[in-house]
Amino acid sequence: MLLNSKNLSVLEVQVLGIYQAKIEVKTISGKCLFVYPTQTQKDDPLFWQSLKDIIKAKLWLPINKTLNQLIDSDWLVPLNT
Repeated sequence: MLLNSKNLSVLEVQVLGIYQAKIEVKTISGKCLFVYPTQTQKDDPLFWQSLKDIIKAKLWLPINKTLNQLIDSDWLVPLNT
């Protein structure tokens, strides 16, 4: 199932840059925020390289509104079966 329900606590953001293990993002409404990577993400060089590629491609990602963290499953959520 796609992550597009308005009932979920998700913000759509575009990554602007990386500053000392903080990720600066811009919401659809133009507000700038910082996203804080988890410890696992901080220690993963592939995560940082992927993030640089995402910045270059200007892709939009979902983040958790309350935790200000990237959502691991991207735009998908598991189906409740």
